[in-house]
Amino acid sequence: MKRQKRDRLERAHQRGYQAGITGRPKEMCPYQTINQRSYWLGGWREAMEDRAVVA
Repeated sequence: MKRQKRDRLERAHQRGYQAGITGRPKEMCPYQTINQRSYWLGGWREAMEDRAVVA
């Protein structure tokens, strides 16, 4: 996998995590492509798990 592509996917994951931590719903995902959307949702799910542990 090329570095540039991996960076975009990592960025999608980070943005999904930030959205999850702030409590935004998963329907607010801004990505349309399957790869970026799945990374965003992965970050969002990870954030939801982290929020559940803290709460």
